[in-house]
Parts: sequence; C-alpha cells; structure tokens
Amino acid sequence: MIGYATRRFLELIPTLFIITFLLFFGMQLVPGGPEAAFAFNSHMSEAAKQAIIHRWGLDQPVYIQYFKWLTSMASGDWQTSFFLNRPVKEVILQKLPATLILMTTAYILQEIIALPAGLLAALRRYSLFDQAVTFFSYVGYSMPTFWLGLMLLLIFAVQIPIFPVAGIIDIRTTGAPFLTSDYNVWFAQHRVDGLLDIGRHVVLPALTIAIVGIAGDSRFMRSSMLDAIHQDFVRTARAKGLGERAVILKHALRNALLPVITNIALTLPGLFSGAVVTEAIFSWPGMGQLFFQALSQFDYPLLMGILFVSAILVVSFNFLADVAYAIVDPRISYA
Repeated sequence: MIGYATRRFLELIPTLFIITFLLFFGMQLVPGGPEAAFAFNSHMSEAAKQAIIHRWGLDQPVYIQYFKWLTSMASGDWQTSFFLNRPVKEVILQKLPATLILMTTAYILQEIIALPAGLLAALRRYSLFDQAVTFFSYVGYSMPTFWLGLMLLLIFAVQIPIFPVAGIIDIRTTGAPFLTSDYNVWFAQHRVDGLLDIGRHVVLPALTIAIVGIAGDSRFMRSSMLDAIHQDFVRTARAKGLGERAVILKHALRNALLPVITNIALTLPGLFSGAVVTEAIFSWPGMGQLFFQALSQFDYPLLMGILFVSAILVVSFNFLADVAYAIVDPRISYA
C-alpha cells in the first residue's frame, strides 16, 4: 500500500509538468496572446504598453516565458494581476473564503441527501420512493443552473422575501465589505449575528448548486448499489446467515462506494474553482465570479493562477481517490 502510494505520488510530477505545459501554451494560442489584455485599455499610451510588456517578459521567446512562469509558480510568486495590479496569490486568497463557504455548504447538503436517497432507492427498487427519486433526478438534472437560480430568487427573495437577493453579507448591518479589516473587527464583536447573516445569504445559491448535484449523485448511487447487491459475494454473505443490515452496510455498500469515491474526488476541486454561473446570478464574491472577470478582461496572470491551482487540486484528489480505494475495498491489491 505504501509502495503504491509512493509510486502514484511520484507520477504526479510529470503529470503536473504536462498540465502546466498545456495550460501555458494553450493560453498562447488565444488570438492576440497575453498582449491582447492591453487592448481593453484605450487610454494607455504605447510607451506604457511596451514598458509593461518588457516588465512581464512578454517580449522574450515563448519558451523563456514558460520557464519564468513555471519558476514563479513553483516558488509561490504567482506574478501580478494586469488589471487589479495586485499579487495573484493575494487576490485568490481574498476570494477563496467566500467560495469555500458556498461550495462546502452546497456539497455537504448534496451528499447527505443524495447518497442515502440513492441507497434507499436501490434497496426499494420500483417502490413509490424509488419512483419519486427517479422523477426528481430527471427533473433536477435537466434544469439549467441559471434558470433554477433565477426561479429561486424570484420565489424566495422577491415574491416571498425570506432570503436576501444577492451578496454574502448585508453591508448595512456589518458596515464594511466582507473580510475587510473593519468587517473582521465587527465580526469579532458580533459572531452570532455574523454567522446568521452569512447563513441567510448562502441558502439560495447553495440550494441552486445542491439540487442539480443531488439529482445526479442520487442516480449514480442507486445504479452503483443495484450492481453491488446482485453480486455473488452479497448472496454468499446472506447464505452465511449474516443480518440484512450487515450485508448491506459491510459488504454491498463498501463496494458500491468505489465509483462514488471517484465521482466525489472529481467534484471536490470545485470547492476551489466555484460555480461561475451561480456566483454571477447571486453576486457572490467568490472564485467563480473572479474567474469570469479575469476571462472577460483577459487578465492573463490571474487566469493562469486560477487554472494552475485547479489543475493541482484535480490531480491531488484523483491521487487521494486511488488511495481511498484500498481503504474501502480491501480486495484491491497494489502489489
């Protein structure tokens, strides 16, 4: 097990190198390349543009640019945003907490509903509950996220004003934007009110993300569980006289979780990257909105920073999923 984990970890190094290569040169293939960013600023003089181009090394050969960028990313210096004129790492760390709040809430809500629902639907196949879960899955999975978010806003924020329309906090209550020094002072003095304020704002965007996720994961869990409970080892466990609960939880469920682990591992990097459409609808100041702004303004360093971290998370969680297989199913051998 340890030997496999070590080999698998060492394989991440060339994988990440290839990913960085594709990210960098893929961005170079965009019409205009990184220099296209300056087209958005019509007031910048040609001398100022050339000074910035020279400062960022955009006038050097592309392979030199790549190694300079790779070195800076590896050293933790993620360059400076073209338009915000701030270090990329600082911009990302400022937006990341809002995305973690939203995506973690949505993800927990999604899994605590989807996995038990899919499990029960498989155990009660063709029952009324199974049909209800199936119907919800088809409807929920077919609803566009932007439409669902707008409908939730219309119903629960406009017609029935239970929840706020947008944002992560009510600045009229806090007196300062989220995570600024003044806000942190206010939050330290009003922790309960601050948590309730964030909680009220996170409900609708989290539901928007979770409903679609519940629809997909519940069907995924149902299908995986149906396949597991008809395997020979489950029939053998019953033949040995084990109780139904032990058969389901210790034998069928552990094997049904293998494909679910892969699905979860691919979903977890979204905790960092956020949901672009949902954050745009609810004006949520997170990574999704930041990525859209960087993309629309062609903020080259900021885009590369977001994509680089996302790639690392995807590869890392796939590695953790491979290791988790052995924990869930001891039949798997990594010799």
